[in-house]
Amino acid sequence: MKLNDPVATALIAADALERGGHRYALMGGLLMAAYGEPRETKDADIAVLELTPELVKAAIEAAGMPCAVTKSSAPGAVVGGFWISRVALLGDDVLGVNVLDLVRPRSDRYAAAALARSRPGPLRGREIQVLTPEDFVIFKALSTRDRDTEDAASVLRRLGNMLDLGLIDHEVEALAAEIPDWDVRGRWATIRARAGR
Repeated sequence: MKLNDPVATALIAADALERGGHRYALMGGLLMAAYGEPRETKDADIAVLELTPELVKAAIEAAGMPCAVTKSSAPGAVVGGFWISRVALLGDDVLGVNVLDLVRPRSDRYAAAALARSRPGPLRGREIQVLTPEDFVIFKALSTRDRDTEDAASVLRRLGNMLDLGLIDHEVEALAAEIPDWDVRGRWATIRARAGR
């Protein structure tokens, strides 16, 4: 497994976290291929609640892969509706290196609910925990990049009526109250408009 392949990074992290009994769910660009229009990504992103970069580093190192915490504060850097921390998996000249972003919603209530709703999903012949498509869209509404709104809109276009839009609306309203300095309502409106919904 080469770490410059983000799937390899996600699988190593999933194996290590599951061995340690830790909750996580795959999110980000790797999940786009399942829910929306696939796009290239270079790293792996996981949704977390109680996991700190130091705990993730310890779990991955216990599985035999050296790591370094590259972005950490308590509980992480504020980016939109998230705290984000980063752990680098340090392979060698053959394995390469890659990063694992730990993405924690700034609402503990929502983070716990999203992880509770996560489900097993296939990744290169193995099952790992993944966000539901509804939570994937909500995470994109909590994100800051324009690309994130387009990612979420592609999920709405592709999955359409299979999505529980009522759940998304409910969570967006709750998050608007819980994270008042992030315009999650406006982001959700932009996502819907781009999707033509």
